[in-house]
Amino acid sequence: MTPGLYLFCLAPASPPPVISGVGIDGEHPLFVEIIGEVAAVMAAVDLDDFSGPAAQAKITDLAWVAPRALRHEEVVMAVMAQGPVLPVRFNTVFSSLAAAVAPLQQRQDVLTTFFRETAGTEEWILKAYVNLPQARARLTAARLEAEKEQLEGLAPGKRYFFEQKIKGIVEKETSSWVTGVGREIEALAQGASAEFSKCRVQSREVTGRDEEMFFHGALLVAGNSLERLEAAVAAWNGKQETEGIQLELSGPWPPYHFAPAL
Repeated sequence: MTPGLYLFCLAPASPPPVISGVGIDGEHPLFVEIIGEVAAVMAAVDLDDFSGPAAQAKITDLAWVAPRALRHEEVVMAVMAQGPVLPVRFNTVFSSLAAAVAPLQQRQDVLTTFFRETAGTEEWILKAYVNLPQARARLTAARLEAEKEQLEGLAPGKRYFFEQKIKGIVEKETSSWVTGVGREIEALAQGASAEFSKCRVQSREVTGRDEEMFFHGALLVAGNSLERLEAAVAAWNGKQETEGIQLELSGPWPPYHFAPAL
C-alpha cells in the first residue's frame, strides 16, 4: 500500500465537526485535521487506487465507484448537519498531510469568507420539465380556432397545406413560449434565493423522463426563505399543470455549486 490522504470536505475549525466511522475504503477511520481556521475531514487511503493504470480502470467501474461516491456524500452530509461545509469533489487525494495543508493555509481568507456567507443556508436544486406534445397540441388548437373561418373556406388540398404551415408556426411559438417560461422561472429562483447558479440542462437519457428538461438551477436558500420558495413552486405547478409544465425542487444539498475553486 502507498499511503495517501482522501479529503471529503472542509468546515470551520471553531467548533470543529464531530465525525466518526470510516472513509471511502471502508477500513481507515475518519479524522479531522485543524489547519488554521479550517477543519479538514479526511481519511487514509491507498494512493494506488487513485493513480496509475489500475486506478483508471477502477474509476470507470461503476461497481467500484458507486459505494465510494455514496460514502463520500454521507460524510459531507453529516458535516453539513453540524454547520457550514465546503464539499470537496469526489476523488480528491493528497500524497501527504503536508501536501494537503499547504494550499489550505494559503486560502484561509477565501474559506472563512465562504463559511461566513453560507452560514444558515442550504443548496436546493430547481428543475423544470415540459411535456412538448401537450404544449404543441394546446397551441395548435388555439391557432386552428383562430384560423377557423379561413380554414372552412379552403378546398381540402389548400386546407392541408395551410394546416401544415400552422404546425410550423406552432413549432416556433412553442420554442419561444418555453424560453419565456424559463425566464420567468429564473426570476422566481433569483427572488427566492440568496444566490443563484444556472446549471446545464440534462437530456432525457440522463433524466429518464419523457418530458424535456428546459431549466436547471442551483439556489442558495436561507432557512427563513425555504417555506416561501416551496409555496411558490407549488403555486406554479398548480397554475401550469394544464400547460404541460412541472417544477421540481430537491434538497437540501451541500453547496457544491457555490463553493470557491481551490
